[in-house]
Amino acid sequence: MPLDITLEISDADLDYFRSVMHRMHARGNGRSAQQTAEAAAREVGRLRSTAHSPFILRRLDRVGRLVAMLDDPEWQLPEPERRRVLEGLAYVADVHDLVPDDVPALGLLDDAIMLELVLRELQHELDAYDDFDAYRAAETARRAGRTVSRADWLDAQREALHARMRDRRERDLARHGGSFEIITRF
Repeated sequence: MPLDITLEISDADLDYFRSVMHRMHARGNGRSAQQTAEAAAREVGRLRSTAHSPFILRRLDRVGRLVAMLDDPEWQLPEPERRRVLEGLAYVADVHDLVPDDVPALGLLDDAIMLELVLRELQHELDAYDDFDAYRAAETARRAGRTVSRADWLDAQREALHARMRDRRERDLARHGGSFEIITRF
């Protein structure tokens, strides 16, 4: 019979975990950005083989998406966001974390907290990448396997914005009949 435990982590505790994450990134263990991403991917694979918690496994999947985002040549993540993602992955890549992973039941607790913190801080980057990736998959299927690029996605986004602009203009014309009134007060 599983036991559910709820932890409430204070702002001070979260600040501590954030500081650990920033120190890990600053220390970097002499790794390049590519090496950090590769080390994080290896650690995700290792943790996946030892983790049994659905909570942790779902977060590992999301961390895997962060690595994919960095490696995706079509996504072209801008440098400030790329640094943020690498900072989050630096902690994941460090196998010497706060609680050794082989401690029964508690070994992945610090990993779970850090994964959640990293994912919360990078939620917007993940959401944007997921939108792009979903578009790319759907469009590739629609185009019978023809590769879809970032330029295709940007064109589609621009077309959607133009269509929304036209719809708004038509809605305003229908609402106001093309007339307008200027009211000034002095």
